[in-house]
Amino acid sequence: MPNSNGPRKKSRKKLRNKPRESGTSPPQRAVAEYDVGQKVHLKIDPSVPDGRFHPRFDGRTGEVTGTQGDAYTVEIVDGNTEKTLIVTAAHLTEQE
Repeated sequence: MPNSNGPRKKSRKKLRNKPRESGTSPPQRAVAEYDVGQKVHLKIDPSVPDGRFHPRFDGRTGEVTGTQGDAYTVEIVDGNTEKTLIVTAAHLTEQE
């Protein structure tokens, strides 16, 4: 039988909470606000299915370029290519 090539392929550890972090996420993470030009870290929160980006970009750092509804557009550099991701606040943390 052929292997699956779905969007969650090879992401078992990325899309799983540690035992102490299981359950619902803190609400302040989902309502956090970011300014245009602010640097943010991308980390998928497995408890929040909406507003996810492709697991390939997990752990990257990007810059907020605007908003799109309740989500933010984040620009990252993938190799030599600039890419724009649409991500909700639950999957972002600000860079200090």
